[in-house]
Amino acid sequence: MVAMACLIVGALLLIYQSALATRRLNLELVEGVGRQMDHRLSMYSRVEEIPERFPDWDLVTTPLLQSGQCAELRAKTGEVQHLNCAGLDRAAVSAPAWFAWLYRRVASDGLSSSEARQIFYRGTVHGSVVARYEPIASASLAWHSIVPLLGFAAGLVAVLCLMTFLVIDRALRPSKQIVDGLNRMARGDMSVRLPGFRLLQFDRISAVFNFVAAELTKANAERAGLARRLVDAQERERRHIARELHDEIAQTLSALNAQAAILRTKAERQESSLATEAAELEGVVANLMQTVRRTLTNLRPQELDDLGLVTSLEALVRQYNRNAAGATRFTLQMDGALDGLNAETNAHVYRIVQEALTNAAKHANARSVQIVLRQMENGVNGSDAIHLRIVDDGIGRSERHDAGMTVTPSVGGGAGLVGIRERVAALSGTFSAAPVSGGGFALEIEFPCAQPGASGS
Repeated sequence: MVAMACLIVGALLLIYQSALATRRLNLELVEGVGRQMDHRLSMYSRVEEIPERFPDWDLVTTPLLQSGQCAELRAKTGEVQHLNCAGLDRAAVSAPAWFAWLYRRVASDGLSSSEARQIFYRGTVHGSVVARYEPIASASLAWHSIVPLLGFAAGLVAVLCLMTFLVIDRALRPSKQIVDGLNRMARGDMSVRLPGFRLLQFDRISAVFNFVAAELTKANAERAGLARRLVDAQERERRHIARELHDEIAQTLSALNAQAAILRTKAERQESSLATEAAELEGVVANLMQTVRRTLTNLRPQELDDLGLVTSLEALVRQYNRNAAGATRFTLQMDGALDGLNAETNAHVYRIVQEALTNAAKHANARSVQIVLRQMENGVNGSDAIHLRIVDDGIGRSERHDAGMTVTPSVGGGAGLVGIRERVAALSGTFSAAPVSGGGFALEIEFPCAQPGASGS
């Protein structure tokens, strides 16, 4: 912008200088013609009358005229008595119309378009000599003088603009790296670091960025460690409660059920009315034992510790297929060394799948629910990872939310989503949940196989 402004100002100054040069040529013409007229009139001062051939206007003015210039001899009244104009070279008339208009606007501001000089004879004013340029001639004269300089100035401005662009582009090149780093950090990649830069301001930004990234990495690690300890403590508490229920209450109920069966048998032999009460007591104990078994399964599935993750998930999917009775088809696909995970990780994966299937069964109104669990190479942070994807073809997240289904454990929102996020954070993994184009909902989780600070399976 500054270069363009300088170019425009320079062009206007050149136009003004050209107008001054035109004025100087007019002054030279009127002075030259005026001196010759004075000389001739002084020769005629000794005679009675001025000869008829006076002033020989063409003879006097032609040698002094420039192309496009006119010389006039005017009487005292201002009437033009004689006029001589030099022919205009059409090849030299090259000024465009816009430049001619601009020249008239600039040159007419404070500058006269013609020059005049009085002629005296015997002490009185005999007339005046007037010199002027045709407007197109003066504009063409200015155009011819300004075009070479404007071409040079335009080339210089182009070079300056190019150099400025290259310098600024080189100076601001680190900004792209900074923006890319911020985008990676926004996506959760806290391992990104910026290099040092030559420009002091960018180098300071890089230092602050790296410091913030390091602090966020540290904070995320501490948060993940805390979440892992909290969820692991919850699982240990579940395991402890399940063990207590199994060892104490379940065993007691089994003994009570056996005693009720013995009591019913004896009562039946004696044909006592106690047989009915004993049978009812036996039924109550059986129902209570079923309730305890379901509670034990919810707290800590026994097969998870005894048989491992793969068998437990297969049993879980079979259970949901039985409960759905054909209305929804649950499928499970697994790949990789999944039984090599530690006990806490197995529990987290099992709970995540359980909560997602509960949501799909209750709220998705889906015909198909697919679970894919596989081991990947070069997953999270370049290490081996576990990838879990659960997708259904039912209604999406917004419809589930509009239906008020946010408190029940769910993939799309509510307490279930919070619980899943907590478990994913405990696994130092990544989490995404979104509607699927064409209908349905998908949940994707990825976490490293090796869990820091985890105990063996």
